[in-house]
Amino acid sequence: MRISFMRTPRHRKFHHAPIYYDKAKEERAERERKIREELGIISEEDKKRGPGERIRGKMRQRIKSGFEVNRSEKKKSNIRLIIILMALMILFYYLLNVGYEWYSTLLQ
Repeated sequence: MRISFMRTPRHRKFHHAPIYYDKAKEERAERERKIREELGIISEEDKKRGPGERIRGKMRQRIKSGFEVNRSEKKKSNIRLIIILMALMILFYYLLNVGYEWYSTLLQ
C-alpha cells in the first residue's frame, strides 16, 4: 500500500450531449441545400439565413493545420539559424585576418 501526503488530482472528462440534434435531418438538409445551389434555386429559407450559417466551416479551410504551421515555422527557424551561422563564420574569418595582420606587425 502506498501512502501519499500530496494527492494528485485526476483529469476530468467533459461530456455534452446535445438536446435537440438530429444528425440524419441535418445531413438531409445539407444535401438538399447543395442540390438547390447546383441547380441555382434559392429558397426563402436560404435568403433568411444569417451570415453565420453561410460561413460555417469556411474558417477551418482557411486556417492552416497544425502540421503545416509547424513545418513552416521549422523551415523559418532553420533558415534563420543558417544565416546566423554564416554571419558568425564571416565575422570569425574577418577577426582571424585582422588578428594575423596585427600579430605580424608586432613581430616586425
